[in-house]
Amino acid sequence: MFITRETMNPIVAVTEGKLSGNVRETSNGTQYVSFKGVPYAKPPINELRFTAPEPPEPWEGVRDATKECNICAQFDRESLKVIGDEDCLYLNVYTPSLPQADASLLPVMVFSHGGGFVYGNGTDDTIHGPDYLIEKNVVVVSLNYRLGVLGFLNLDCKEAPGNMGLKDQVQALKWVQQNIKNFNGDPNNVTIFGISAGGASVEYLMLAPMAKGLFHKAIAQSGSSLLPWAQNNNIKEYATMIPVIKKKVITDNQDLLTFLKTMSIEDLISTAMMVLASEKVKGGLHFGFVPSIEKQGDWEPFFTKSTYELLAQGEFNKVPFISGFCTREGLLMLPYSELFEKIEKDKKFVDLLPFNLDDKQKIEYESKFKTVYLEGNTEYDEQDSFAIDYFTDLDFLGGVYVATSLIAKNNSPVYFYEFKYDGNLNYLKKKLKIDREGACHGDDGGYLVKSDLLKGNLSDTDKLVRDRMCQMWTNFATFGDPTPKIDNVITTTWEPIAKTGMARLVIDDKLTMNYDTDTDRTKLFKELYEKCY
Repeated sequence: MFITRETMNPIVAVTEGKLSGNVRETSNGTQYVSFKGVPYAKPPINELRFTAPEPPEPWEGVRDATKECNICAQFDRESLKVIGDEDCLYLNVYTPSLPQADASLLPVMVFSHGGGFVYGNGTDDTIHGPDYLIEKNVVVVSLNYRLGVLGFLNLDCKEAPGNMGLKDQVQALKWVQQNIKNFNGDPNNVTIFGISAGGASVEYLMLAPMAKGLFHKAIAQSGSSLLPWAQNNNIKEYATMIPVIKKKVITDNQDLLTFLKTMSIEDLISTAMMVLASEKVKGGLHFGFVPSIEKQGDWEPFFTKSTYELLAQGEFNKVPFISGFCTREGLLMLPYSELFEKIEKDKKFVDLLPFNLDDKQKIEYESKFKTVYLEGNTEYDEQDSFAIDYFTDLDFLGGVYVATSLIAKNNSPVYFYEFKYDGNLNYLKKKLKIDREGACHGDDGGYLVKSDLLKGNLSDTDKLVRDRMCQMWTNFATFGDPTPKIDNVITTTWEPIAKTGMARLVIDDKLTMNYDTDTDRTKLFKELYEKCY
């Protein structure tokens, strides 16, 4: 894009009014236009706390879209304080070029952030910078959605139906459909993508009838609706503990709703976190106030049946799909030393499983887990490799693998990958200072979105892997095929999953196809999901 002095502060009209953005440059000198803090819904405050999002209100004049917006209210683990605000339903739009006569509209990529549905934000571009993807000539949209108790309280009523954080994302996609053409984006070529809870959000959006037609391709990275931390159908029980902690007597649902609405945001979130800390949970990770099955009522539900059932029966929005995981997702559990050390020491696996097993089954599966994890082969010569593998599968690969295999039976094309590369842009391992070999959970994100955390010298291979990831992801967003042609960057054709197997692309310093993917580990989790869901 060629920027003139007259276009340094571009103005774009959207449904609600006009926005003033600014021109920025990537580290490689590519110019693009940025619009930040754009409201896509009415602020969910006062009586709208816990309700489904409503369309944004119009404004007069030109709105300044060059400044940071509020992030969604959440508990900050570093300061141990509540940060952010309830008024947080904003998005950012980054475009390589604004509309011009006879110019083609560009593919759109909409990013959902991770953080277990209780942490994080999508609008801080020092964490989720668009630079790498913008250089591949796509329009990038990133957004906030309500988190924790504010985003996922489910009291089986219209005033708190559940899944508000997912419905926020649907509202953002509706806004994209209405307005993205004014930013030179193609509303008929929208790809949703995300990592961790963002990846689970992508799968949930595929399962939601209300999201049908709002996107055309989907990429779920290390996330699935089947994962134990990504769904909780006991949210009402969690919510009833909040007034108990506050020594408040609650008699019914309406009383509970009124009490939760009148609590200060700091008090509500802090007390909700206390509830989570007191609960004995299944799985390695646990976030409590997350997506849940909704009851049918006088509102439009996000989903009303088991997500396993929806996937198995092909009841989802069928679009080209990429899914994948990092080789050593379980490295994420190292900072949670108490839980990790318990598995490493006791070697008892069944206690953490999120499946309802009777006593006989527990004995049977404890034996199977010991055989698979203690006697099976591991690539990494470390004493605790079996525990890392176990948490990799329990919290990520097991559900991702099963969900992807079910989607592939009813949808095409479906692409599967394993991110194995260990370099200077491995995001979460660098952030958490995990000094271990392999690719940790979330490490692939550093090769797609720019983070100021990842500073320092990059090797030629780091840059090549980053270029490959961005090229494949934007190829998919453009064509529905991540490797439409082979060259010196994309050296291997990424083959989609066939009905006969779960072939995957291994992304390391080289790109290779792996056809031997149904391992003892994945077979064990597949068996458990089939038996228990």
